[in-house]
Order: sequence, then C-alpha cells, then structure tokens
Amino acid sequence: MGTLRRILLAALAAAAALAPGARAMELRQVGDTLVMSGAVDASDLVRLRNHLATHAVKLVLLHESPGGDLWSGYQVGNRIREEGLPTAVSGKCESACGLIFLAGVERSFSDGRPLARTMVGLHGAHAAGTGQPLPELSPRMAYMIRTMTGRKYPDDLLQRTVYTRHAEDIVYAFHPARYAAGGRGVVECLKQEVNFKCSMLPGLDALGIGVITNPEVLGLPEDVKDALQQMS
Repeated sequence: MGTLRRILLAALAAAAALAPGARAMELRQVGDTLVMSGAVDASDLVRLRNHLATHAVKLVLLHESPGGDLWSGYQVGNRIREEGLPTAVSGKCESACGLIFLAGVERSFSDGRPLARTMVGLHGAHAAGTGQPLPELSPRMAYMIRTMTGRKYPDDLLQRTVYTRHAEDIVYAFHPARYAAGGRGVVECLKQEVNFKCSMLPGLDALGIGVITNPEVLGLPEDVKDALQQMS
C-alpha cells in the first residue's frame, strides 16, 4: 500500500490547495472528443451549452480536475446525460468532477494517464471557505450517485460518501486492472489529525459499484493524448 498511499496523499494535497478563485474548466475540442480539464466553475454550464451548439461531440473526457462548484457539477452532468454522451476519465477527477463523470451514459477509464494516477473521487458537500460539512445537501447528492450508477453503489458506502465527518474524507475508485493482485480498487480515505487513513474496501470495484460501465481501458487517439500533454 506504500505506492497507493503516496499517490492518494498527493491527490488529497492538491485538492486541499485549490484556491476558491481558481479559473474555470478548460474546454478543448480534439476531433470529436471534448476535453474538460481543471476546476469546476459557475460559468461552465453556459460554456458547455455554447460549445455543444457549435461542435459535434461524441465523448466527454474529464482530465485532471480537483472538482469545485457543486451546483455546476450537477448542471453540467445533467446536460451531458440529456445529450446522451459517454464520459471518460484521464488522471484525477474528484468531487464535482466525479459527479459530472457519473452523468455519462457510458463511463470508462482511459489511457490518457497511467492507471496508477487515474481515479474518480466522491465525497460529501462542504463550504468552500470553511470546509464545514453541509449534510443538508447530502440527500440530493445521494440521489444523483444512486441514480447515475444504476443503484449499484452500495447503500452503506453511499451514506459514508455523502455524509462525511470531515470535508476531506473521500472515496476513490480506480480501474480494477490497476491492481494485479490483492485489492480491487475502491479506497476510502478518512482524515485523521494530520494525515489520512486510506483503506481498500474488500470485494468492491469500480465496475461493480457502477462508477464505470466499461470494463476495458479506453484507448484514446494520439491527437487527444498530445492535447492532454499540453494541459494541466
């Protein structure tokens, strides 16, 4: 678990360092793939609507996003589901980004980043300024996760995911192929006094809990991979 711990701690540190004024997601069209990268912002829904009105999109690729504005995550996700678009993930996709990813009618991990650094993270709502958990927002989040995963997301895990004790508590889903032996790729990280305690949840994997629908790693075109190298 040493390598896993280092990867997860780096991801958690990056999310904690995200400033409230971070810029909006970068939207970049490459062929028929729309790459969405960076923090989720209140302007993203309008920008996505405008983009879809003028571009033919067949895949939404979420790339290296620490999450951000919860309302925008819901709305962007709803628009993607309404359009009947599949989603894929490249690198880290946490929080509001994870909700957007779940909105895809088909969902895949891609080879845009190594599987060891590709993950979908879900956690409860909290106030951006204080980090105070906001349990009053949890029922809607639970409904979305349950619905988008086809009710495969386990009820007990769902409760722990959306009703977090600490704002930085998070559940990560990796691709099952990430682990050749031992563990299946669903990891719960709970904030301790200083560090995190991360535990592999036995018997659970991203496909079984409905986070992904495609068991294969999605191979991306070379021009998309080239674009990813130029983005954050």
